[in-house]
Formats: sequence, structure tokens, C-alpha cells
Amino acid sequence: MKLSTATEQACCILALIASRNLSPITNAELSERMAVSPSYLAKITRRLVVAELISSEPGAKGGFVLARPMRLITLLMVVEAIEGNEPFFQPAGVVERVFKNRRRAVEKGMSVVQEKMHEAELAWRRSLSSVTMQEIVDDALKGEML
Repeated sequence: MKLSTATEQACCILALIASRNLSPITNAELSERMAVSPSYLAKITRRLVVAELISSEPGAKGGFVLARPMRLITLLMVVEAIEGNEPFFQPAGVVERVFKNRRRAVEKGMSVVQEKMHEAELAWRRSLSSVTMQEIVDDALKGEML
């Protein structure tokens, strides 16, 4: 599975917000710091708001803040906020069309493929859910400030 650049950008957004010590950061500040257009960045921050990872504070001194501590935000939560949580493998019926006269073999083979893909996806999700954004930042910085 290939994740979009937006997932990496979402991780950066969370780290930047966390570095502000509860002081809101505006979309314009994020956009400038990350060198992406404000409209593009707004799409990412919107997904993070919907996922309740960040919240938006209105007003002249408003902006984005964390909706929960970084220690409660897993990497899986970030990935799902940006990429969604649809199953990785969704058969399109190609095998059935190609081998239409071998229905029983196709069903058996596809059952094995789906099972193995599902097992792999579960392992991937378990791994991502076992690490928090706080752990990532702490490990990366080793005591330094952002």
C-alpha cells in the first residue's frame, strides 16, 4: 500500500501544533512553514479536525490546537484520518472473469488470497496502533525542542 504525501504532512502538522504548547497555529502559518498552498493544507487539517485529532479555535488569536494529547494519537489514527480505513484488498472480479469456467477453483483461490491480505492488513494496523505521535517525536528529538 502506498500512502499519500498528505499522511506525512499530517504528521508534520501534528508535530508543529504540539510544539506550540497550547498556543493555536493558523492555517497561514502552517502553510508557510510547510511550503504548501493554504487551500491544500486546509483539506488536510479538515480531515484531522473530522477525526478529532485537532480542533479549530475561532477568533483573531485562533487557529489549530491538538484535540487530545500526542500520547493519545496513534500513527494508525493519523493514517486513517487521511487515507480512510477501507480494506487494502478489494477484489474487482478479474479472476472470476478470466477463469469463468473454473468457478470452484476461483472461489477457493480468492478465499486464500483474501484471507492472507486481511491477515497482512491486521498486522499492519496493529503495528501502527502500537506507536503514538508522542513516541515518534520523543524518539526523533531525544530531548531537543522542535
